[in-house]
Formats: sequence, C-alpha cells, structure tokens
Amino acid sequence: MSDEARRVFKMETILGLIAGKGGTDVSDLLCYLSQRELSADEEGVVAPMSKGWLYSMEPRFMQCCYEEGEPFDAWTKKQASKLGSNVSIEPIPAVDMASISIVLDKLADAKATVAEQSSAIEGLQANVAEFEPFKAQAADLEKKVEDLTGKLEAAQTDLAKAKKELKTFEGKVAINETEVESSVKDIVSRAVKDALATLPAGAAVAAAAEGAEVAPAEEAPAEEAGSSVPDDFGFGASGSDDGGFGF
Repeated sequence: MSDEARRVFKMETILGLIAGKGGTDVSDLLCYLSQRELSADEEGVVAPMSKGWLYSMEPRFMQCCYEEGEPFDAWTKKQASKLGSNVSIEPIPAVDMASISIVLDKLADAKATVAEQSSAIEGLQANVAEFEPFKAQAADLEKKVEDLTGKLEAAQTDLAKAKKELKTFEGKVAINETEVESSVKDIVSRAVKDALATLPAGAAVAAAAEGAEVAPAEEAPAEEAGSSVPDDFGFGASGSDDGGFGF
C-alpha cells in the first residue's frame, strides 16, 4: 500500500485502543483501520482485530500492558517515552477484512431491521395513543351490544315458548254459529227497541215490538144506507118545500 494511504495518529490514541479505552479519537482510528463507518456495537467487533493488526505492525505494542486502576495519562506518557509521540499506520488489508466485513454487514442489516421495526412499533403506539380516548366509548358500546343480545335471546326464547303453548289450543276452540247468529239478532233487536222508544207513541210501538197484545178499537155501527147525512145537519131544515138552506 502506498504511503498516501497511511495516516499518523498520536501515540496516546493507539495506546487507548490497546488499553480498551473509548472516545472520539479511538473511534476515528477504528473506522480508518476497517475503512468503514462503524457504530458502537461494530467497534466492539473490529477492536480485537485492529489490535492484532497493530501488534503485527509494531511487536513492541504487545508489551504495553495496561492494568485497570492505573492512571491512564501516566501510563501513556510512560509508554510514549519508549515508543514515540506519534505513529504512522495503514488500514487493515481488504483481504484480511473480508471475513469480518461479512459479520459487520449482517450486523448492519440486523440493526436496520430493528430500526425499521422500532419505527413501525412507534407508529402503532402513536395510533393506539390517538384512539385511546375512544376505548371507553368502544367498551360502553360493546356492553350495550351484549345487553341487547341478551334481551334478543330472551325475547326469542319467549316467542318460541308462546308458539309452543299456542299449538296446544289448535283445534280445541269450536265456534257455534247458531249461538253467534242469535247473539247478533239480540243486539239488533235491542238497538231497534231503543230507537223506537224515542219516537211519539214509542212505548206502544215498543210493546208491539215485544209482542204485547193491543186491544182493537170498537168498530162503529154500520151506517144505514142512504142516511149518511142527518136531516137536521146544516142550517135550517131541508124540507120538501125547499124553504130552508143547508147542505
């Protein structure tokens, strides 16, 4: 690889990677060595291989053992006094990065999927929050539907029971047409009598309607023939002399 591809980093940045420290400078170093943008998770995958690459370039880095609890600044100054203040390095060759790049690509795809699903979940949660005020109304409507369904089922049961009871009476009610006709005639008769009672001489007529006997009027004696008008009728006498006037 040409010198143009190399970069110079401060020794404390190199030592930070070897000691397992983080930070902006260490992240920049890892991205350069892997020749790709890395997330925090991906940096954890690349870091061990990057350390191995540094050891292969400068075996003295393997002697730089950092003990936890030791002041980092004092440790880096001590190591820099032996190794120098800066170091020029080149990226990890692509052929060596091939296998780890596959892992990084899968990790990136998985993260993208997780991000997409998280976004979808957030959208659903937003929809749920939007419809939250209607949950109480929906529950109330559901309760009313259940109540109405129960009433409908009870009504259907009652109807079926009524139909069953009605069948027991089928063919058992006989109609006497003669009695019905007689009842109608009685009603009409009473109505006619009540109407006649309101007319003059209604009592007699009503009685006649009931079949009472009314005494016939005495017949007047038959008038003699030719004497329908008495001689003394009129004014004066109607003698043979025609002296009077009359009819």
